[in-house]
Amino acid sequence: MIAQRYPVFRVFLLYGAGILLANFVETPFKFFSLLLGCSLIATLFFAFFPPVFYSFRLRWMFGFITSIFFVSLGVFITHLYGETHFKNHISDLPKGKSYYEVELLEDPLQKARSYGMQVRLLGFENKEGKLSEGSLKMMLYLQKSSGASALRYGDRILINTSVNKLRGPQNPFEFDYRDFLNLKAIYAQAYADSTSWKLVSTGHGWAMLRFAKNVRRYFLKVLDTWNLPESQAAISKALLLGYRYDIDDNTLKAYASAGAMHVLAVSGLHVGIVYTMAGYLLFFLMRIKRGAIIKSIILILLLWMFALITGMSASVVRAATMFTFVAIGSSLKRYTSIYNTILGSAILLLIIRPSYLFEVGFQLSYAAVFGIVWIQPKLSTLFRPSTKVVKLFWDITTVSVAAQVATFPLGLYYFHQFPTLFLVSNLIVIPVVTVLMYLGLLLLMLSSMGFLWLPLIKFYSGWLWLMNTGVQWVEKQAAFLITEIHVSRLELVLLYVLIISGFLWLTKGGYKRLVLTMLSIIFIGFSQLYEKYNLQQAATMVVYSSKGHTAIGLYHPSQSLFIADSAFLQDDDALTFHVKHHWWALDAKPQCYCLEEICTKANSWNHNGLLFFCGKFICIPKEGERIFPKAEYYIVNEGYPNWEVADLETRKVILGGKLRFDQRIKWKEFCRQNALAYHDLSDAGAYVETLNP
Repeated sequence: MIAQRYPVFRVFLLYGAGILLANFVETPFKFFSLLLGCSLIATLFFAFFPPVFYSFRLRWMFGFITSIFFVSLGVFITHLYGETHFKNHISDLPKGKSYYEVELLEDPLQKARSYGMQVRLLGFENKEGKLSEGSLKMMLYLQKSSGASALRYGDRILINTSVNKLRGPQNPFEFDYRDFLNLKAIYAQAYADSTSWKLVSTGHGWAMLRFAKNVRRYFLKVLDTWNLPESQAAISKALLLGYRYDIDDNTLKAYASAGAMHVLAVSGLHVGIVYTMAGYLLFFLMRIKRGAIIKSIILILLLWMFALITGMSASVVRAATMFTFVAIGSSLKRYTSIYNTILGSAILLLIIRPSYLFEVGFQLSYAAVFGIVWIQPKLSTLFRPSTKVVKLFWDITTVSVAAQVATFPLGLYYFHQFPTLFLVSNLIVIPVVTVLMYLGLLLLMLSSMGFLWLPLIKFYSGWLWLMNTGVQWVEKQAAFLITEIHVSRLELVLLYVLIISGFLWLTKGGYKRLVLTMLSIIFIGFSQLYEKYNLQQAATMVVYSSKGHTAIGLYHPSQSLFIADSAFLQDDDALTFHVKHHWWALDAKPQCYCLEEICTKANSWNHNGLLFFCGKFICIPKEGERIFPKAEYYIVNEGYPNWEVADLETRKVILGGKLRFDQRIKWKEFCRQNALAYHDLSDAGAYVETLNP
């Protein structure tokens, strides 16, 4: 039994079930707090009362009670992390502008037109004009200015603005930013211009984290003294210090398409290189008494020093925790299962922050590690290299394949693409990254001591050029990048069942494993066919919600059309965020038309200036027009209401994303006064209607 061989696995499942229960089911906090206390007392009673503990007849009861304990613990800690049950939690905020005192929980991150940061709201001015104290985590965006860029973790500022609750996704299959932030216990957001805030005090927050961020800022300045080309400097900051915010979009896209994105985030790969390098350098300690313990202590200290240098980001803390458990396990005299070690680190991280369970980085990190630990040893036996060089590349190949097999279902689910040349890119990247890590860390230490060795910097720059060139070459092989893949949650689970059962069948055989593998394949195929069948039974009209833009999707089983203003069509980031995920879910490849031309040029969709779809007419009025042809839908994007209602036969008026706030108010009043049905995209999100094809 897996639970007997790997007892930590059972604890992980039970504790994880508690986290899931707290997030997706209404769980009374007081009830589970009481349940946790009772189960803890009962567990201690069984553990310290030998006649009961060693009784075979009552052993099931001990297992049942400990199961309740770990599930309750997961629920309890998740509620504590969410903060909503704290007495000082702020749930009711003032309407309109007010004064708020907030404390920065991170350094500001530069956005396109602002600086974004997580903050904790400490108090606000109530209706009586007095300061009400409390606590609420929220996102704050400040207008770009020199003052905003100079803010740091632990600073407290006073802002005069309105705080708003987070909004859910406004379009079908759009990323749920509200849910993403809620899992981090962030429940509101606000924006303030440069005249609406002032710095109150500095030096608050956790001293260790503040010190870590100061250390990373120091090394970022040290790295700037190398005078590398801009793109190389940005990649070096990401590679050595975990600072990715200077990398341009084209470089990020190239590494993502090549399947080498993990290089640009300090994580398990980088920490593993540091761990391995330090382990080799400390080989002599194994010759002395208690050398293994001393070596493990030094390794752990070095790992957390590296985490400190990189600013204690979430990914490096995960990796450092994982390797800390590995170091502790390797120092013990008795055998310890690597699976128990890895799962133990995961449980510790989830106790510190339960929301890690839902973070893509956490899921990918542990999936990759389990793939390497479980699959790679089996793959490595398929070929026995005779030389060290061949063995090096064979090891890289097997590690890359194992990690990719373990993570590709998550990659399909979250990123909707699969880089088939991942093996080529990893054969290029991993050896080069190893060299770059050794050289880069050496250069950082020398430069911080005042030794700027230019020949070594040029040598380092040459390796960076080699890596970038290799990644760019792989990225240009566009035919090998499979994109626009949509995988449901059910299919994600089925893919992992297929991988686990299939690999067990290939390595151990067994009729039951073969049956489970075949059933997984059948169910995945059936799920895909069922989705396609449903899509062919209906046509869909969607007017997407995007501020300042107009976007209309007309999706038919035989042909689809997407219409938008020229600015929106040219903004690939906005198009991907608001619309493309819906295309992938519908398996649609629509013809794209510019809004300014669709109703003026001759085409199969244009009927006397109206859009015609599934027997319905869609009119997009222009400002100043008063009388229109008959249509089922009128999409209003400009002007104030001046229609002749007596001549208007309509079923729905859709208020578009280009309307200003005052125009929107006038249109709503006009529709209510004239008993016209309306849908406001800015309030209600996208307008979606299913039609008969």
